[in-house]
Amino acid sequence: MKNKLIWKILLFIGIIPLIIPFILGFYRMSIESWTLPDWLIMYSFVYWPTYIVGLVLITISIFKLAKKK
Repeated sequence: MKNKLIWKILLFIGIIPLIIPFILGFYRMSIESWTLPDWLIMYSFVYWPTYIVGLVLITISIFKLAKKK
């Protein structure tokens, strides 16, 4: 039970880097003259390692959760 909770937390941590750019993009659109695609492109060039770490965490946690069932 405890291991399943840990893998769910890691899944959530892996999803966070994919959600944050959209939240920050909408925020930047409201206070500056950015467009969402401009913000997402800039964010992906600067913070591309976070996407890789997030996708690795998502893949590992989904594999472990599916294996537990």
